[in-house]
Amino acid sequence: MDKAVIVGVFDFVNFHVCKALLDKGIEVKGVQLVTEENEDLLVEKKLEIGRNANFYVISIGDIPNELNQKGTLVLSVYDLYMQYREDLLLSDDFKEQFVNLDNWEQIVILAPSQLLTNENTTNSEIIIKNFINEIKALNNHIQLLYLPSIFGPWQPETFMFQHSILNQMNRGKAFRGMREEINDALFVDDTVESIIEIVDKNVPGSYLLQSDSNNQWEIGAAFLGISEHVSSIRKIKQLDNEITKCTVNGNIPLPIALTKQIEHAHRIYI
Repeated sequence: MDKAVIVGVFDFVNFHVCKALLDKGIEVKGVQLVTEENEDLLVEKKLEIGRNANFYVISIGDIPNELNQKGTLVLSVYDLYMQYREDLLLSDDFKEQFVNLDNWEQIVILAPSQLLTNENTTNSEIIIKNFINEIKALNNHIQLLYLPSIFGPWQPETFMFQHSILNQMNRGKAFRGMREEINDALFVDDTVESIIEIVDKNVPGSYLLQSDSNNQWEIGAAFLGISEHVSSIRKIKQLDNEITKCTVNGNIPLPIALTKQIEHAHRIYI
């Protein structure tokens, strides 16, 4: 992979993917989507990567102009789902930017692992499934990467971990409800390493990223002292037998990784 276009570049997981690609010397063109995020936080993110000579911001209308560059297109519907912005996938103005997907060398879609079950499928999950099916009908060279709960610096407070951290700082807002899957939890830096490894192999298919240890979400909840608040939350059962399961090596112990997230929140929000 020499070049990448990342749609929603300042969203949580996508932002970390962008930083990792830039660290490898890869040219990244990022599309900033409309977001409810605090403008000060966006400024902080832009400062982290904006000075890199390999990073360019483009508009969503510029995506068709990138088709002849023969690069990789990355779209995280995972981030849209976790920030309650999946309605964007219904917009004709948004979808029309992807009508020529067959010209891309490689398409990578990051998706919530909740989609791997037909049990109690929500309207939001149906929107995402339908969008992914539309994309797959346009290009069969797609890597579909399913993610469980991802945590780390820049995690939105629609995740329970970040919501709890900000509440302890008296910075939290009303919780919008539990969307993340609590079967598993992966530190974002470790996750991004695995994402890039899969992308570099350029083998189409569906992949489920999972931890190398059991009960990581529950261990993280206990570390933050929130276990008693989530004991009744339904866990998802994966039903797709054709998916390739990829173990994400936990290079950083969970307590240290969560401490990094806490320290980052204190630096950004105070």
